[in-house]
Amino acid sequence: MQISDEAQRLHANSLLFDTHIDTATHLLWRNPDFATRLDVGHVDIPRMREGGVNAAFFAVWINEVDTNSDLEAMRLALREIDSIHRTIDANSADLVLALTADDVVQAKAEGKIAVLISIEGGRCIDEDLGILRTFYKVGVRSITLAWGAATGWIDSHNEERHGGLADFGRDVVREMQQLGMVVDISHVSDKAFWDVLEVAERPVFASHSCCRTLHEHNRNMTDDMITALGQADGVINVNFVAGFIGPGDTPGYIEATKAPPEEIMDPFDFLVKTGDGNGPPMSRLMDHFDLAVKLAGASQVGIGTDYDGASKFPTGLDDISFMPLVTQGLLDRGHTAEVVEGILGANDIRLLRQTL
Repeated sequence: MQISDEAQRLHANSLLFDTHIDTATHLLWRNPDFATRLDVGHVDIPRMREGGVNAAFFAVWINEVDTNSDLEAMRLALREIDSIHRTIDANSADLVLALTADDVVQAKAEGKIAVLISIEGGRCIDEDLGILRTFYKVGVRSITLAWGAATGWIDSHNEERHGGLADFGRDVVREMQQLGMVVDISHVSDKAFWDVLEVAERPVFASHSCCRTLHEHNRNMTDDMITALGQADGVINVNFVAGFIGPGDTPGYIEATKAPPEEIMDPFDFLVKTGDGNGPPMSRLMDHFDLAVKLAGASQVGIGTDYDGASKFPTGLDDISFMPLVTQGLLDRGHTAEVVEGILGANDIRLLRQTL
């Protein structure tokens, strides 16, 4: 796909905000030279620069396979947070820690990439609001309330044992919003989603979710959920992972598989190691953007790529450097420059101003 002059100008002038990349796992387990163009994964400083990315939530992924207790999950989270801080310190000419929306805007003005910290898996707070508050103090500004399994206080898309959000989970949502953290409902069960909306007094977001109408997956959001999120002034950030986008009627599509266990070297391999299969065409990703805009509203849609968190993405969007293609794709679908600017980042910046 060719990038038009209009798309290039719009992309360069917009604030591009990716609300979910799993790069912290790479930083912890491989300790890469993040200032160089790496031959593994999907994200590094050169590729973020090429992609015009101005800000991103670096998600601290809680690997449930290797954490047998909430205490072990907390330790893993702290180690990943430390790896993020060390990477920022080692690359201070390019990266800066952002704690507020103003920090993100200021970083772009200074030509730096704003790094925000989120946690993917709320079990790491060990059912203790004091630990939640401590995570805030070390820079965490969002928590995905669950990941694969239910926590002790909220159901996930894979496991339901509370009937949604337990009483302590309600306290977590209230405390996060009181502190100034974004509540993330990606990965929670449908009932838990509705419970969170009921409790929340400020907008929440889905940091990396797609549309279930277009691809039947329990990680994706129903039309009613997307509409309700938009009505509550939240934002759905569309996920780029092939398994959540779905093939549609793509000829010759072969669903991607995980690499064989014997080839998995560490948790980062578990996320990104490529098996057989291929990604869907970019048009399928654009379908999810179109439907999200229709249901939630043009000002309630953003981008949460999930790069460094999966192995297969739409054809042509192999890593974060190809983000200008998304701008072109949105323009080609007839979205106005104002709508595209919102999707690229302005909508999430507005949400941060309301929440952080």
